[in-house]
Amino acid sequence: MHGRPRNPALDAAIHKAALDIVTELGYKRLTMEGVAARSGASKQALYRRYASKGELLLAALDSFTQQALPEPDTGSLREDLLLLVRAAFTFHRSNNSAFSQAVAAEAAQGPDFARKALDSVINPRRETFRGVLARARERGEITCRDDDTLIDLLYGPMWYALLFDFDRLTDAYAVSLTDAVVAAARTIDDRD
Repeated sequence: MHGRPRNPALDAAIHKAALDIVTELGYKRLTMEGVAARSGASKQALYRRYASKGELLLAALDSFTQQALPEPDTGSLREDLLLLVRAAFTFHRSNNSAFSQAVAAEAAQGPDFARKALDSVINPRRETFRGVLARARERGEITCRDDDTLIDLLYGPMWYALLFDFDRLTDAYAVSLTDAVVAAARTIDDRD
């Protein structure tokens, strides 16, 4: 290993500063200078860690969602999905969807960032849902074999609401969306 090891407390301060700035001021006003000032890190320390503010946002978002989003195992597909969807909605309501909108805006600028967003933030969350589905399948709660479609049935409406209809992210909608996915999971998948 070259150089000094990273300071986890400084990393946490940097991530919190970035998320706070995006929530308070919006992604357009997120700057490395602003994060450095708020976190107590030097700009040099930031640029050693992140090549761009987009990469910083992804790291901050990943760090925060790892702490904020559960990995439930209640023994019930519906309850596990509902816990995940409610937690995601609560997370997005707490920051007015600024993070997701920033990631979407940055991803629209180029395939490299879109791939990084998929790899570092989106796919790990999809794997959490995939684990819920696998456990439910073992319990005999699922007949549909297409996990990706079931996960897309959750993510598609959620991302639409995050980007275009934020007020829809209510507890009632979390229940409705969860129940729709559970119903789809119980359909017969007869594709060969």
